[in-house]
Amino acid sequence: MSAMLHYNYLVKYIYKLIMREITLDNILLLDKELKEFTEQEWHKLLERAIVMKLPKGSTVFSASEKSQGVFIIKSGWVKISRISKDGKESVVGCIRNPKEIIGLAEVLLNKNRTCNAVAITDIEIGFLKTEDFYNLIKEDFNISLKIMRLLAARMREAEENVHNLSSNYVSKRLASFLYKASFKWGIDDEDGIKIPLNLTHEEIAQVVGTSRQTTTKALNMLQKKGIIKLEKKQIKILDIKKLLSYK
Repeated sequence: MSAMLHYNYLVKYIYKLIMREITLDNILLLDKELKEFTEQEWHKLLERAIVMKLPKGSTVFSASEKSQGVFIIKSGWVKISRISKDGKESVVGCIRNPKEIIGLAEVLLNKNRTCNAVAITDIEIGFLKTEDFYNLIKEDFNISLKIMRLLAARMREAEENVHNLSSNYVSKRLASFLYKASFKWGIDDEDGIKIPLNLTHEEIAQVVGTSRQTTTKALNMLQKKGIIKLEKKQIKILDIKKLLSYK
């Protein structure tokens, strides 16, 4: 396949993917599938990266700084957020988990960072320089295709988040976040699905776009209705169907 035909194929594929009607479940399924690089592909990504261990609270990158490469999360969780002029923090990129690549958009656009990335647990993360990243996606069609599909899925997810913020009550936004969290990270337990990430009520509030106090009230209401169970800093989903239909 010539370089031009190769490029045209990619453009047509991404156009069809973006224009396709995608439900929340399809976004989540696609998001899950895209992270499942083969062992060989992960080896290619990480063999050229500088791998480091950082403690909880460490800044991976900051808004306005020059982008010099992408980051590959080996273990732990990272939140992507922005700080408003009045100092309020909002999680705009959701919570990124192991085997995710972050910092892609700025590298591809050759722009400065627009968000902050902060470790919310101890993490092990690889830094892949821009030049090495470009060389890799030029060399490996499968990796470049998965990355482009991932960006398309994230765009759809961002649209869903904007719709939730503008159209839904806090309770519905919270239920939607918990549903997605259980889908992506949930561990089956005896009486439900446990979300293993120890998020504070403040961190959940930053994701759903409200105050900590409102988030606490909404979580307590979900527990009172038997939909979730609060266990220290962890949340267990007891009735996934009721959670999805909750308003």
